[in-house]
Amino acid sequence: MNVDDQWTRFEELEAGRVLGDLDAAEIAEWEVLSRDFGDDASLDLFAGELEAVMITEKPMSLPPEISARLKQKFSAASAAPVAKKPDNVVIGPWIGWAVAACLLGLLAVNGLNSDKPLSAEQRRSALLEKSTDAKRLPFASASNSYADAKGEVVWSDSRQEGYMTLSNIPANDPTKRQYQLWIVDPARDEIPVDGGVFDIPAGATSVVIPIVAKLGVKNPAAFVITLEQPGGVVKSKQEVVVALAKA
Repeated sequence: MNVDDQWTRFEELEAGRVLGDLDAAEIAEWEVLSRDFGDDASLDLFAGELEAVMITEKPMSLPPEISARLKQKFSAASAAPVAKKPDNVVIGPWIGWAVAACLLGLLAVNGLNSDKPLSAEQRRSALLEKSTDAKRLPFASASNSYADAKGEVVWSDSRQEGYMTLSNIPANDPTKRQYQLWIVDPARDEIPVDGGVFDIPAGATSVVIPIVAKLGVKNPAAFVITLEQPGGVVKSKQEVVVALAKA
């Protein structure tokens, strides 16, 4: 194995070492190669910092400073010129951002130290906890057919994220009719923004529905739930209005 091949192998082992997934044979191989090439302690420090975050922070709560450092590392890796060791062995910049990418992937997919994706209810709670501009508006029935309908909408303009908590709304057959949310934002347009189509499952007493706004909204004045054809519509005739929440 020539020097270039040895360095390539060392890079692979170094990344694996920082991530902690080397077996005994690979560790022994790394120890031999590290005598010639050394190891990058900054990667250990960065990985350790992220590991501490994963242990101490609540799911999906990545501190802004760590997020910024991840972005900075990705940008630097893609733009950095290729450096060379004194013996002309090329040092690829990939180790640092590969480690960060793996860790960031774990954060995004697993919700930090959670094995399962967060539920809509958990994401709603996180939004209320972290967002400084989250609005909470109560839903009220908008017709006699849905006199018992009630709930609440939570919406953050800065995050463009929101959730509806609904109860006492009849279950629907998705093959026949579906519920659809409309977001009224006069500052944007007279036409309400489609907030997504959703279903109410049979037997559900209360459900949390994520809002899927098709366009950005800056200052919603109202949220309106209608009953539409399967798949929803582009523009509602509002023949069946289920519930309404006003700012």
